[in-house]
Parts: sequence; structure tokens; C-alpha cells
Amino acid sequence: MKILAVALADEAQRFVPGYPPKGAWLFLRPDIEISRLASLCVSDQFIYLDERVEKIEASPDFDLVLARCNFGQEETARWMVEEFARVKQPVILFGPAVTAWGTNPPPWVTNRVIGDITSVFAEIRTDALHHQLKPLYQAPFQPNYVVPKYGLGKRPVMNTLYQTAQFVRGCACPESLRHLCPEYLYYRENTRLRRKDEVIGEILSLPGKQIHLLDEDITRFPEYYYDLFKILWNYRRHWSVNAGDTLFRYPDFIRLLAKAGTKIIYLNDTFLTARLKAALVSPKLTKQLYHRVKFLQSRRILVGVRLTLTIDEKKFNAIATLLSRIDLDFVEVRFTTDGPDGKKHLVPLTYHPLLKPEDPAWVKNRFYALSALIDRFIRRPRRVGFYSTAAYLIPYSLAYRQNFLEGLPYP
Repeated sequence: MKILAVALADEAQRFVPGYPPKGAWLFLRPDIEISRLASLCVSDQFIYLDERVEKIEASPDFDLVLARCNFGQEETARWMVEEFARVKQPVILFGPAVTAWGTNPPPWVTNRVIGDITSVFAEIRTDALHHQLKPLYQAPFQPNYVVPKYGLGKRPVMNTLYQTAQFVRGCACPESLRHLCPEYLYYRENTRLRRKDEVIGEILSLPGKQIHLLDEDITRFPEYYYDLFKILWNYRRHWSVNAGDTLFRYPDFIRLLAKAGTKIIYLNDTFLTARLKAALVSPKLTKQLYHRVKFLQSRRILVGVRLTLTIDEKKFNAIATLLSRIDLDFVEVRFTTDGPDGKKHLVPLTYHPLLKPEDPAWVKNRFYALSALIDRFIRRPRRVGFYSTAAYLIPYSLAYRQNFLEGLPYP
């Protein structure tokens, strides 16, 4: 069976023939959901195309065409469905944006999956073999995990060395942001903790040293993660992990993470977004946040933060100053606005020349300014060491800066 799986891109990052791909190589990673699908297609001819690095052309030569649609990629998805319709080839859409449509998809959608596509892929494949695709496939809310297939993607323009793992499936986002979280959209409040022997087996099978742990918060189940990292300590891998503000309740766990090879901790919205207004007017709280960041850095761990801001916020310069005072290493900012349904919707704001302090993108512009980066590169080896600075801080910082200056809204 010949299967085409397409990773859609938003308009800002779609590949244009004759020009190099937009975005830093470090972040041009294979799509993780499509990588999991590839693991399920052992006996099939599986073709992965990514709109960030190549142009997609409609063809009737496939038995099944799938396309992953994230937030902000709806127009690209519409173009693809219409192009393939001209050659009488249906396209099954899946992904966070498709699931968020619920029972009200756009009128141009012909086939779609609500939820985790790996849970219903066997049914989709059978229907495709019999040329009887259903307009809707509803995946159960039961968390599912499939080990991704590595090495997918167009070389050398994509970072095919990128490795991930996931110990726990399920959402750990604040309630106000859950509707933007793929884990919540797929599984609601359900959670799945994988068996420890299963996790260890997967880690041992990974050829590379660097692993990005996709779990949303490693402090949700501290005993579970403590036991796992105590074992993983022996395998000398380098980890990037996500954590909530409750991480600082477990100083022994932080020390274990450092010894187990954790190089980057991304603090989620519970660290700063939830207390942003208070931190802007409270020097005491700012100092407390600073000391927490310094504690992690004293363990030779680089610190990133994920921040969700509304475009109606008027204090973007003050926010940029706060981020500087806390002395973070990385900042991933996304901007939202209140929609007619009362929920927050993502707004893809990007860089443009002559940014002003009142512009939302000023927060990124100031944090990733060349002068700020050089200052960070000079000061940080004293805290995290020369290796972490050279191998992680400098390349990641320059990659974030490149993505921002090239007009990409994420990460």
C-alpha cells in the first residue's frame, strides 16, 4: 500500500521553490505524529513530505493521503484538499486544529480524524484498501503511545537527528489554555503512565545522545519520574524536559535531574504566565523568580520559559525587562486574543522592521537581540559550564533568533 503523509506548514514557513527553507535547521524537525504513523506502516510504502522544505504536488498515485493540520494551518489544509480533489484523491486531515473543530468542521473538509490518529489508523488503512473511506473517524479518548520511527525527513535540510521520548501521556496545562493543547484535545483529562521497563527499552534503542522528553510536566508524578531518572542516570543521555512551577518543591529531584544529564528545563505557563501581573509590580516576586532560575543554573541546567501573552497587553517593554531581570536562557512566547466563543485563540505575530516597544513582538525582539545574546554567552559559562554553553545555549539561542527574524511565529 502506498501512503502519503504530509506535514502542513503555515503560510509564513511554506517552502518556495528556488529559495532555501525558512527557519533554523535545529527546529526543522520531522513531525512527531507522522513519525508515529510511520512505525505502524511496516509493510507499506510510506512517503513523508514536509511543506516546510518541499513543495507538495497533487497526484492520484497514492492509496491513502494523510495531512496533519496544526493551529494556523487551516488555509494550507484547504488548498491541499482542493488540489487533491482535482485528481480525485481524498485527503484525510488530522491533528490538533482538526480535532478542535469538533462537530463543526469547515465546509471544504471531506475526511477527518478527531483525536489521536494512531488509535484509529488500522481502521483507516482497511477502509482505504477497500476504497470506502469514512468522512469522520472518532478516536477514543484513551491515551495511546506509539514509538516514533526515526530518520524521517528530507536530508540534510531537516534535523533528522532529533530524538524524542514520552513517559506520560496526558495534559498538564492550566484550564484556560487546555483547548490549545494537543494532549487535552486528544485525551481530555485521561492520563497514561507507561511501564518503566517499556520506557527503558525505548531509551536503549535510541542511537543518539540528545533526547527531548515531550511530557508536559515532570512534576505531575514526582515519584514516578524520580524512579525513572534514577535508572536513566546510568545511560548517560542528555535531556531536555518540561516542568511546572511545582518543580521547586523538590530540590533533591532537581539535583537528580542534573546528575542524570538534564541540560535544558522548559518551565511551563505555571511559572510565569500565571503570576505575570504580580511580578511586573513586585520586586520581591521578581527576585524570587530570579533565585529559582539561578538555582537551576547552579545545577548546570539551562532554563527556558513558555509564556502566553494576550495581544491586548500594554506592557510589552516591561515584560521584556522582567525577562531580562529573571535572567532566563530561552523564551518561547505565543500570543492570543479572545475569540467570539470566549476562548483564547492563537495569533501568529511575527517580526517586522522598526518594531516599537508597544508591539507584542517586542518581547522576543529584545530578548533575542544580538547584544542580549552576547551578554548571555559571556556570563553563562560561569554558571552552567563551557560545554552546556557551547553545545546548547549558543546554537539554540541563535536558532530562536533566526526563526524570529525570518518572520516565523513559532516556537
